[in-house]
Amino acid sequence: MKRLLIWLLIIVSGAALRPVHAEAKAAAQTKEEALTKGEAVMLISATDFMKKKIGELLSWTVGYDISKVNRVKLTPSINYIRAIPRKVPPDGRTIVEIIASVDDPAGLANIAGVRADLSAIGRLPNTMLVDSGLFGDKKSADGIYTLQTSVSPKIELGAKEIPVAVANKKGWLALAKTTLDIKRNPIIMEAKFAPERARADGKSQATLTVRIDNPGRIEDLKDVTADLRAIGYSELQPLRNDGRGGDAAPGDDLFTLQFTVPAAVKSGDYSVRIGVANLAGGYASQDVVLKVYR
Repeated sequence: MKRLLIWLLIIVSGAALRPVHAEAKAAAQTKEEALTKGEAVMLISATDFMKKKIGELLSWTVGYDISKVNRVKLTPSINYIRAIPRKVPPDGRTIVEIIASVDDPAGLANIAGVRADLSAIGRLPNTMLVDSGLFGDKKSADGIYTLQTSVSPKIELGAKEIPVAVANKKGWLALAKTTLDIKRNPIIMEAKFAPERARADGKSQATLTVRIDNPGRIEDLKDVTADLRAIGYSELQPLRNDGRGGDAAPGDDLFTLQFTVPAAVKSGDYSVRIGVANLAGGYASQDVVLKVYR
């Protein structure tokens, strides 16, 4: 009887313990499933990978570090900026074109505007470039924005920076700049005679070729002359840039003069002064030697 009572106690105790253990296990599972958002974030953030990423994005010295954001998919871009011509006189009349090629990850339709700061050349600090096919722009909606302007006569000579900004409709901004070289005087880049030695017979033709770099447009050169009075000419001789009279091509930077040396001129070296004047009031001169033989 005693043994029977002992076995009954063991069976009852085991039956009582089983539900208690099952209830505890179910409660633990329920607790794990009922994590709050904050607890979940804490668990995820505790991983080494997430710690590294968060460390890259946050700086405890400067706060939120925008340089770690992948802005390639957000910001517009400026492919290039060109100033045509790059050398310009401060005359208030020579047209300068500022051309900016821009793009955006969301397409050109996402570009909100392109503007240039022209205060360095005496113009408005917030001037709009257009992509409308008007006002000097070649083609509309091609991502190439254009602005036509001029340099104020009050501006001093030297290099001037032109900042350009492009903004998209999401509020992101890209900045770049180009430089204008403000000059007044033309430069004689090269001057030479062909042949190098001219024959004094009044018949053999010689050619003087002069290469000129003019601030602004080449057509804004007013006079290009050669002083041949040392070999018997009574007036300054104009050089041509019309593609005729030995000139290679019209409207380029090469100016040409064809002439003969009179038979009365003695053999020797003669100095010929080349003078160049432009519409902006600039001037340049250079002496070249003409070798004459009989």
